[in-house]
Amino acid sequence: MPNIVVAYIKEDKVAPYIEALAAVGVPESDIFRATPRRTSTVDLHALLARADGLLLTGGADLQPCLYGEARLPGANLDKPVPDRDQLEWDLLTEARAHRTPVFGICRGHQMVNVFLGGTLYQDIELQTGREGHDNFIDRGFALDHLAHDIVSSGIDHPFAARLEKFGHPAVNSRHHQAVKAPGKGLLTAAQALDGTIEATVAGAPGWWISSVQWHPENLVDQPFHRALFEDFLTAAGEFARRRSPRVAEGAVR
Repeated sequence: MPNIVVAYIKEDKVAPYIEALAAVGVPESDIFRATPRRTSTVDLHALLARADGLLLTGGADLQPCLYGEARLPGANLDKPVPDRDQLEWDLLTEARAHRTPVFGICRGHQMVNVFLGGTLYQDIELQTGREGHDNFIDRGFALDHLAHDIVSSGIDHPFAARLEKFGHPAVNSRHHQAVKAPGKGLLTAAQALDGTIEATVAGAPGWWISSVQWHPENLVDQPFHRALFEDFLTAAGEFARRRSPRVAEGAVR
């Protein structure tokens, strides 16, 4: 079974991701939980040299300075979490060096994009007038509340083909930032009906990347959303099989 690194910051928020991985066959013993505290004495190069997949989870807003912008007046941004930003940047640096498969969710989707040189809308409604993406728990919405449908961008890619197979699946939505310009090498795979980018994928073989703006870990009982984790596990397994036997025998624990 592939070894997976899961990056997050709050212990009380990580359970749904661990449970979603378990639902597709990844035991918790094969998961390394990467937080700033847990990795403070860890060699990230060695960690990613033994890992078969990197999952970047949801969380606080990314600060505009990470993509070369000043904070917009009126943008309601979360408190910065620089230690998490640095950890995830470093993990992505190592993942790129090793070509480790990456699955980004919500904040993780945005972090992948920014790492690869893309930009974000700091506040979707403020900058575009689009509404209905900020269905947060503190506003009374359930984790599995289906906010809107998504549609394929029409690219020639397995992600888009799967999306077309399921038609216009509905997704939950707990964000007020979004991908503006995709990063280098990324293709838009799915959009909301209002044009908001909802998923990106690597456009060329060699480094498997899939990232989504919604939270499939809360919808893993639904075939389309479960398939996202299955695809990640497949990519991690194929990556593990391509590695040298000496490295593949290692564990991330």
